[in-house]
Amino acid sequence: MNGFSVEESNLISIFAGESRTEVIEDISRALKYLDDDVLLELSERVLGRLKGMSDEEFAGIDFVAAE
Repeated sequence: MNGFSVEESNLISIFAGESRTEVIEDISRALKYLDDDVLLELSERVLGRLKGMSDEEFAGIDFVAAE
């Protein structure tokens, strides 16, 4: 278990990039287009968690969207 919820992992997998920094930048750019409060809260929570982890920790997690 990587500590991320299914919803958080799914969001990260949508923006999966080469690095944690790329994912943070991509999600941050998308925030202004979100008009759904639940998705906005999820995105902000994920950003906080990503910013709080190291690149090495991020690289050790396999983010795969769940069905």
